[in-house]
Amino acid sequence: MTSVNDVSGRVQGPWSGHIAGLLGAALKRIREEILASSEDLYPGLRVSHYRLLEMIPPDGARITDLAEVAVMTKQGLGQHVDYLQRLGYVESDRLRADRRVRLVRRTPKGDEAAAYSQAAIERVEEIWSTRLGPTRYEALRETLRELGS
Repeated sequence: MTSVNDVSGRVQGPWSGHIAGLLGAALKRIREEILASSEDLYPGLRVSHYRLLEMIPPDGARITDLAEVAVMTKQGLGQHVDYLQRLGYVESDRLRADRRVRLVRRTPKGDEAAAYSQAAIERVEEIWSTRLGPTRYEALRETLRELGS
């Protein structure tokens, strides 16, 4: 069934050449690589879940700190954590010293999912480095670092 609202293909026009559109297309490529076999290996995870799993340090982090880094509300991040906890990717505990504080840690399953996501990103980086050549690729990385700071 075709819909006039279906814009799943490449949309041409001002947005496609706009810097936000170009960066969006690059991010879309990374998302596609992460999700290529994700459902088979790590059912129920979206790219935002992988991103959150990668943000959690080995010794855990407070919901408040994760929300700040993820640029999310504490409530929104807490919902992600609750979902990941139900699926067994993270665990969380209240701190004894302050029961208001919730510390989140990845489980071994969460560590595996985070490693899977990082490997997918590394595959895309390798493809891009090969396509652009190492010098241009490093220049791209440095430029993005500079623009992001």
